[in-house]
Amino acid sequence: MRNYGSDKKYYNERIGTNSRLDELQAAFLSVKLQALDQINAHKRQLAALYIQNLKEDYILPVVQQGYEDVYHIFNIRHPKRDKLKAYLLEHGIGTEIHYPVPPHRQKAMQPIITGQTFPIAEEIHQTTLSLPCSYWHTPQQIEQVIATLNAF
Repeated sequence: MRNYGSDKKYYNERIGTNSRLDELQAAFLSVKLQALDQINAHKRQLAALYIQNLKEDYILPVVQQGYEDVYHIFNIRHPKRDKLKAYLLEHGIGTEIHYPVPPHRQKAMQPIITGQTFPIAEEIHQTTLSLPCSYWHTPQQIEQVIATLNAF
């Protein structure tokens, strides 16, 4: 129940919560929080490289003026997402499909959402791909990812 009601990652069998912080994780987080601004600035720098250098084949994240994104993930969209994911893996670049099952298709939501269609959610979930963008990635690594993406 404390992991979104999931027994298997991304597949919610029942309605749950996001409550996975135990005492040990809280101790690590209390140290990591001291560098939060630095971590966020670094991830924004990496995201800016993607935004400025990826060719127009990709749908990129949009952040409204006056707001900031901390880029917990850097998510793009592409109509050939699965082929792109395989291509990147062949070139040593790992990606992730975050939340591959749209909320309206989760088993936990079936009693609540019945007989409705959500074509935009379906399209997003068929085209979404998260690219490398962590505190541990260097700008040079992201530039290599960009070059590989632009060669696809």
